[in-house]
Amino acid sequence: MSSSTISSAALSSHPFSRIGTYLPKSKVVLLAVIWVFLVIIAAVFAQLIAPMDYQEVHLLARLLPPGSTSSYGFHLLGTDHLGRDIVSRLLVGLQVSILVAVFGTIIGAILGVSIGFISAHYKGWVDDVIMIFVDFQASMPFVVIALSVLAVTGTGNLFLFLLLVGFQGWEKYARLSRGLTLSALNHGYAESIRLMGGSSFRVYLRHILPNIFPVLIIQMSINFPETIILETSLSFLGVGIQPPNTSLGNILSYGRDYLLNAWWIAIAPGATIFITVLAMSLIGDWLRDALDPTTDTKS
Repeated sequence: MSSSTISSAALSSHPFSRIGTYLPKSKVVLLAVIWVFLVIIAAVFAQLIAPMDYQEVHLLARLLPPGSTSSYGFHLLGTDHLGRDIVSRLLVGLQVSILVAVFGTIIGAILGVSIGFISAHYKGWVDDVIMIFVDFQASMPFVVIALSVLAVTGTGNLFLFLLLVGFQGWEKYARLSRGLTLSALNHGYAESIRLMGGSSFRVYLRHILPNIFPVLIIQMSINFPETIILETSLSFLGVGIQPPNTSLGNILSYGRDYLLNAWWIAIAPGATIFITVLAMSLIGDWLRDALDPTTDTKS
């Protein structure tokens, strides 16, 4: 067997190489990927795309229905109770919600994986104590914990809110990384690297982490929509993103008081949250099938 044949076979067996064989075969997943891509573009360039200032108040143009035109411009999705353009607020709110969800997911993944590595490395009573905290976190609804923390610390600190959202789902990463790390340590290659002079940090960072990375990506894709729902729920309750900033949950909270005479205020952010979370969930299922070498489902 030639070296080119071996290299091509090794490349095709890599988990990430299976993505291309799945994406074109599912039109639903393709639409989900396109939607998420458009959401990311809209979130990144929100200030450039927004037709108006999202904080600009025009009381003479309040509660205009979608497709209306005022002296201030064209309002594709109408205006809210203060005459603010819904499209502009939706774009900026989407930017804030996606930003919080991305950073929250990354913080939770880093925290959980680090704790999982510590638990698997030290074992014994350290492992037992960490698993107790993991079980406690898994048994307690995180919204209750978040509301308790925000009640004590206040709701005006965006950085603190980011850190709080980052604690969402850390126990899942910890339990997952701990189990995969213990399995990898039992394979013997980690011990071989130590015998060759490699440090524990090198073993975990350079060898174990790349091996479990596809599984962590799947978990992050599953945890991301949960983080969006958490942020929008807290903002909807008035303890998340605070004015003058805005988010999808914040806009939805304003719209609930005008469902009968200005339904578009709540429908726009509500539909955006629903479609985005659904699209991310579909992508998470696709990634699970594409990156898991034990699955052969062609969907």
